[in-house]
Amino acid sequence: YEFQLISDVPSFMHTIHLLLQRTPRLLEEYWLSDAFNWKLSEDSANWYELEDLRFNPPPPFRMQLFLAGSRRGWSWCKKSLYGDVHSCEINWLDSAPHSESSDCEGYIEGLKHIEEILDTIFFKGHLQPPSELEYRRICWKWE
Repeated sequence: YEFQLISDVPSFMHTIHLLLQRTPRLLEEYWLSDAFNWKLSEDSANWYELEDLRFNPPPPFRMQLFLAGSRRGWSWCKKSLYGDVHSCEINWLDSAPHSESSDCEGYIEGLKHIEEILDTIFFKGHLQPPSELEYRRICWKWE
């Protein structure tokens, strides 16, 4: 599925979250980035592309789902030319389990697994893809 606007995605993901609350077995893995092909449309007014991506990751215009214990979340991401997954910060759909909760250990284990896979350094502080101008600033800062 392709989205026309970045701003359409949070409400869509909230709806998916409600569906998963009713049918939790639809999402059992920690990380399902390849399970759904959800992304921003290249026809979107929010879409941009840069020609020289040798040293910087591409803009994060795909979405991925996460499960850490019973906590669900999603983020914008993109694989680089070298196979690294560069991601915006995770948009959590549930609150973190209480430290005395029976699910706390599962959440911590799941979160560690997610953090091992993701590279959120480049898009740190961004819950959604940066604007083209902000993306260029980030790239310039990293070069």
